[in-house]
Amino acid sequence: MFEKIVDIMMDYNDVPRESITPDTRFLADLHMNSLDIMDMVGQMEEEFNVVIATEDLNSIFTVQDLADYLNDLV
Repeated sequence: MFEKIVDIMMDYNDVPRESITPDTRFLADLHMNSLDIMDMVGQMEEEFNVVIATEDLNSIFTVQDLADYLNDLV
């Protein structure tokens, strides 16, 4: 799951792949803006065939948070 998430994330930031860890934060570390995050969420929904509730995004700060959330949905 983590690797697939990183694959998708690479479309939305310019950091080296190896610098993305489970503790990497979308806003503070990757400097993603809200539009980038919403686009990425849409791509995650398509890739994993899930619906990510907008209100749930308030508790997803790191790559691991997202991986855990998606694992629970899948």
